[in-house]
Amino acid sequence: MNVTFKTMNSPAYRTSVPAQRKRAPQSGMTKAADYDTVDIKRTRAAQDDDESFARLLARKVTAQIGGGGASPERVQELGRRIADGTYQPDAQRIAGRMLGLS
Repeated sequence: MNVTFKTMNSPAYRTSVPAQRKRAPQSGMTKAADYDTVDIKRTRAAQDDDESFARLLARKVTAQIGGGGASPERVQELGRRIADGTYQPDAQRIAGRMLGLS
């Protein structure tokens, strides 16, 4: 696509601006002191707070979804059905559980 701009009354809409030249460092190498630096560090107390919050959240979620998990017998039965090729997962039920609908 070709786009051409024409002005009616003014000969130039914008005046051209020459590009600035890059300046080379005077000493040939830049020093670390020539740049700003930022150091961001978390205190140990903030890390401990985050970890304890994560543990608390994990406990609450576990308690809300049942927390007991599957019995060893149920796990063995599912393993046997998967190995036999007779296990047919219910996609609707899985999606509902993931969304918290059931």
